[in-house]
Amino acid sequence: MTRRTALGEALLMAGYTQEGLAEKLGVDRATVQRWHSGKNRPQPYLWPKLAKVLGVSPQQLREILAASGGTVHRGSSDAESSGAGIDRRSVLSTGVSVGVLLALGESRTQAFNPALVDTFVDLRDSLVAADSLLGSGSLVNSAVEQVSNVARLFGRADLKTRGRLFEVGALFAEFCGWLADDLGKFEDGRSWSRQALEWAHASGSADLLAYVLMRMSQQAQLVGDEGAAAALAHSSGRYDSSVRSVRVRAAVRQQAAHASALDGDEVSALSHLDAAYHLSGKDLDEEDPYSLAGYCTPVYVTVQRAAVLNTLGKHRDALDEYDRVLGDWPQEFHRERGLHLARRTHVAVRAGVPDAAVESGFAALTIARETQSRRTIRELVRSAAGMQQWRSYAGVDDFVEAVATEGEAEWAC
Repeated sequence: MTRRTALGEALLMAGYTQEGLAEKLGVDRATVQRWHSGKNRPQPYLWPKLAKVLGVSPQQLREILAASGGTVHRGSSDAESSGAGIDRRSVLSTGVSVGVLLALGESRTQAFNPALVDTFVDLRDSLVAADSLLGSGSLVNSAVEQVSNVARLFGRADLKTRGRLFEVGALFAEFCGWLADDLGKFEDGRSWSRQALEWAHASGSADLLAYVLMRMSQQAQLVGDEGAAAALAHSSGRYDSSVRSVRVRAAVRQQAAHASALDGDEVSALSHLDAAYHLSGKDLDEEDPYSLAGYCTPVYVTVQRAAVLNTLGKHRDALDEYDRVLGDWPQEFHRERGLHLARRTHVAVRAGVPDAAVESGFAALTIARETQSRRTIRELVRSAAGMQQWRSYAGVDDFVEAVATEGEAEWAC
């Protein structure tokens, strides 16, 4: 029988299934599973919502977490716990615990502390959760610092722990690549992914190898290197039979759909999308300890279907797909909503629907400003360039001028 923590018991008493709680809090089911088993504890930015779900005070929640073996951060007042959204202090507090344990791990008189690996995992979870709301520029320095911290420990850990360190290092390097992409630093992003691939090989994890190759395919596609995008997507797919996580397999399949679309193979592209959609709807399990592709849900695959249809030249169908899926877009992926609205704008331009392009263009621009997403601005610049022919339409001229002001460097290119 699976051991259940005090937090797990409290959640059951409150009447929540793991799936229900994950949906309520906007986290992955695998994350909730780790709370139930005691492998991890909820990050501090989730405490206000969690206390509300359980119907307990902040102090009672801290007592439950303490009984569950979770680390309760000192100095968390009730007033602080009543806040909503991402708390920068919560992210930083995990970083402080990393620093303390790192100092212990480097002591020549004390053995390496394996608990440090779990602390790094917790910190990455916090940074990933904060990314979509705070924007990449707010987090990149912290993520880069953790890559250096992990690398310093490779030679100090025992063989078993070293394998996990390589996994965590690959995860942080891949995350740095993601942040660089969103900041418009595409060469930096590809460099980080190459580092992640090296460490993924060292870890021996087929899930990580497949995932990083999939991400490298996305990066190649982002800069218009279609040949590399297709080749890397097919390389990622070669690990399919060894990958344990259903969500990683779903992510690999959706990128294979993009590769097939770039090759003009509509039948193969749609087949890959159907497979990805099926896999994305399956429950996460403990085979995915890092929630590596937890974002790859049916909603995510559907928005990728819209992008694939656009590549295949089916612009009206793609526009309909975007309209259908963006109405149900999860709130916690705020920055990504802006990106997909920008891509909808480009589809509307290609479909010859200026009103739709203006509508989603302004919405995307607002989110891009909030989250400092240069990647979204870049998509909007591409759309604005195609809207010059419609300058006489209502709103078009204002949109083109707004994008020109916001993306001056991209516009010049």
